[in-house]
Amino acid sequence: MAMFHCSIKIIGRSKGRSAIASAAYRSGERLYNEETGLIHDFTRKGGVVMSEIMLPENAPEEYKDRQKLWTEVQKIEKRSDAQLAREVEVAFPVEMSRDEQIECVRAFILDNFVSKGMCADFAIHDVNGENPHAHIMLTVRGFDENGNWAAKQKTVYALDENGNRIPQIDPKTGEQKVRVRKGRGIEKMWVRVSVPSNDWNDHKKAEEWRASWAEHCNRYLDKDRQIDHRSYKRQGIDREPTIHEGVTARQMERDGKVADRCEINRRIRQRNSIREELKKMAKE
Repeated sequence: MAMFHCSIKIIGRSKGRSAIASAAYRSGERLYNEETGLIHDFTRKGGVVMSEIMLPENAPEEYKDRQKLWTEVQKIEKRSDAQLAREVEVAFPVEMSRDEQIECVRAFILDNFVSKGMCADFAIHDVNGENPHAHIMLTVRGFDENGNWAAKQKTVYALDENGNRIPQIDPKTGEQKVRVRKGRGIEKMWVRVSVPSNDWNDHKKAEEWRASWAEHCNRYLDKDRQIDHRSYKRQGIDREPTIHEGVTARQMERDGKVADRCEINRRIRQRNSIREELKKMAKE
């Protein structure tokens, strides 16, 4: 079975991060941050195979320019604790060719993100074919029909358990509040609440996206090398999972050093081997 990896995290100002710096690093480009006046230059960074921006319907075509896209994102997301982007990091099974990797990640992004209204800026990284993976940066708000950024929240009527609107009650009179609107006369007032404009932050989406990544990769893998987004426990497999090593740890190992993450995985594989031997002995 090939290895599965799909992690999802938020890039936000609350942790001192910027969308411009993140995009520059992942794409291996030189980008200017208007907020700070800093230039983030990663043109000498190795391992960037390719990068690309995919836009949804209604997004301005000019946002295919990486500098323009993330500059505008940082302008619209004004809060000091604002979420600037969502990042999905996925690992490719080493059995896939480069063309298959590109085709696979594009289809995954289109099906799950761009078709839902997100801009996607992705880059494929690989060093010596040992750890091919993709970084996918996604905008956290969509667009209206005029190509303008849409609001993250919308106001709707609050409903009771029977699906009926809830009246606003005047505490002084105990009666429903009313207001006079020009040209409309007297109107009753109802409780309204703010709700997200989309379901992109719903915790269920993470499970959906992880399952979709496995499904897209499996289209390119033999039956005996299929990947599964579920944990070994959920699959009913008695095996200890390894952890994601990453390119830094593997580079340390190539340089003759011992990386903690690689050492952990060696011990895990050793324990799994002992477990299989004990099962075989018990069966015999």
